[in-house]
Amino acid sequence: MNKLFLSIDFEDFSHDLGRDLGLWITRPLRIKALTDAYAAIEAFLQSHNAARVTFFCTGIIAEQAPELIARIASDGHEIACHYHFHDCVDSHTPAQFEANLATALKALRAASGQPVTGFRAPKFRIPQDRPEYYNVLARHVAYDSSFLCRTKAQATAFAASLDAPLSILPIYSSRLRLGGSYTKLFPRFVTAKMIANARTGGLTPHIYLHPYEFVAEGSFVLSQQELAPLGFAKAAYWHARQAQWHRVGNRGLAAKLSHFGNSHGFGGRLQDGLQALTA
Repeated sequence: MNKLFLSIDFEDFSHDLGRDLGLWITRPLRIKALTDAYAAIEAFLQSHNAARVTFFCTGIIAEQAPELIARIASDGHEIACHYHFHDCVDSHTPAQFEANLATALKALRAASGQPVTGFRAPKFRIPQDRPEYYNVLARHVAYDSSFLCRTKAQATAFAASLDAPLSILPIYSSRLRLGGSYTKLFPRFVTAKMIANARTGGLTPHIYLHPYEFVAEGSFVLSQQELAPLGFAKAAYWHARQAQWHRVGNRGLAAKLSHFGNSHGFGGRLQDGLQALTA
């Protein structure tokens, strides 16, 4: 298969960063920012023959903005699971992981009105040396797209170690990963090299991106006031650091992504390509 797959980790960066920094457990999402970012993503996809892709959505979005999840599904995209909160799976026990996964899947299925059969761990932080976490996944979904590796042989060997069938759809990773800030910030030739390396390793190239990378007006940025409880130095650091995600390179992302989409063609929804992706 010569296609290039694209998927979106659909999350509210502002909510998730504040949670990571201990500023809150949860709070109202920036639903307008998410809606505007989705419109930008959909406009891009429509410009590429209306390619349909997979959105890995957090369960908290399905709880607070079920109409947005329903809209994405009704536009023909696949809704997959990106955990409930944007928490690192490796910070939870397998039992906690299963409980949070079940909560997310219930919310996503209710909001989308469709089966939810795929999963991706936030930040890809699911232990690759702990098959029990993937055995939990096998009880709830058909495939995982969290496994980082350089070759298909690595993914195939790991899948064979599991107690139950679970399709592993890996993301190419060496020192850099094929997606996110790596795709946005680095020159095209770096992404092109990683696509070639993925194919050399027997992997189908797969770029992952986020809603905040498709907009450039800073709608997901945490303000100095929101960061103030961290203290002056930490607040200043995190306010400046957000430029990496929300400003630098965002305006050029669509053109860069178009280049690779025009060169390779987008492969569609992951659930529709499972057989080819794992063959």
